[in-house]
Amino acid sequence: MNEMLLLIILVTAIATGFFLGQKTKNKSRGRKVPLTENSLNKDYFTGLTYLLNDQQDQAIETFMRVLEINPETVDTHIAMGNLFRSKGETEKAIRLHQNLFARPTLSKPLTQQVQLELARDFFAAGLFDRAERLLLEITKAHSDDIRLQVLKLLLRIYEQEKEWQKAIDISGNRLLRDLPEQRIAIAHYYCELAEHLLKQNETIQAKKYLKQALYNDPNCIRANWSTAHLELKNKNIRKGKSLLLRIPQQDKRYYSLVLPELSSIMSEKELSPVLNEALEAFPSQTALSLKTNLIRQKHGARSSLEYLEAYSTRQQSASPYVATLEIQLIRELTPSEDIHGHLTQLEQQLTRYENKQHKSRCISCGFKSNHSPLWQCHKCRSWGTVRPDDML
Repeated sequence: MNEMLLLIILVTAIATGFFLGQKTKNKSRGRKVPLTENSLNKDYFTGLTYLLNDQQDQAIETFMRVLEINPETVDTHIAMGNLFRSKGETEKAIRLHQNLFARPTLSKPLTQQVQLELARDFFAAGLFDRAERLLLEITKAHSDDIRLQVLKLLLRIYEQEKEWQKAIDISGNRLLRDLPEQRIAIAHYYCELAEHLLKQNETIQAKKYLKQALYNDPNCIRANWSTAHLELKNKNIRKGKSLLLRIPQQDKRYYSLVLPELSSIMSEKELSPVLNEALEAFPSQTALSLKTNLIRQKHGARSSLEYLEAYSTRQQSASPYVATLEIQLIRELTPSEDIHGHLTQLEQQLTRYENKQHKSRCISCGFKSNHSPLWQCHKCRSWGTVRPDDML
């Protein structure tokens, strides 16, 4: 609801209230008294003046003073507080919702709704402990809709505070546990716990958490990724390699994530067919760079350049990244320093273009990032939706 629409509602609500109040008053006296300007509250006209002068904030505050708080107007007051919060004016939102919350005449469902909005105000202001206390008081609200909103906001708090065990506990509520997206989130909560323990070399408990992650989401790529690193850390190269190779079978885009790891533990004979398969399934900058470097190390720069040119022709690729690789190889093959200067300038221009590109993208909201891996989207807060995105 935008500001102007809300102002119109406020003006209408106040005018209607005055009209009905005057009508009731006249009936009680048994005679008709004309409705004059004097019968309207002075603040009402002050608010109108602010509105006509395009001073919306002052108009809103004036009208909110005039509008009586009762069950019929609570929604308007709540909406007003939400508008303040959306504009970043959390202090005003808190003050307004606290005023509502203190009203003993409101019904329990309305009080719980106001309490939820007040918790949202505290969350927006970064006062997570105060928001949590309010929310925990209404986790058993009569309305399933209110309870679900409460649980989701509690999850936001626990994610923000990295209270992963609390997030897991809350996720066991019947309103959350059967949601597919929450099962995915739980798997990531366990991965967070495992990764924290791995930094402290507590591998046994970390492995248990990773198993719990896969139990909640058998397709959790992050759990396989972390387990693979755990096995490699324990010198179990074969098991780690197997787990890494399993990841792009779940999603071919993850070749870009696992190939650099595989290149450090595989021989040239093992790696070459994997790179060929990757370039066929998901032609990426990562795979092509590793492939050309492998050819260069074994057969020299000329063979690597010939491979790149043949690959570009076959794929009909016009990628600036391919051009950058070709320039690097041409420089190596060309002894002239004059040519090197021109090639360097061209390479810098292409590199600047490539640096503006992103490494990953959220398949849920389209958010782009230069970080990989990124397990939670910074924009929509979804877990497991950010995928590598360096396709040629």
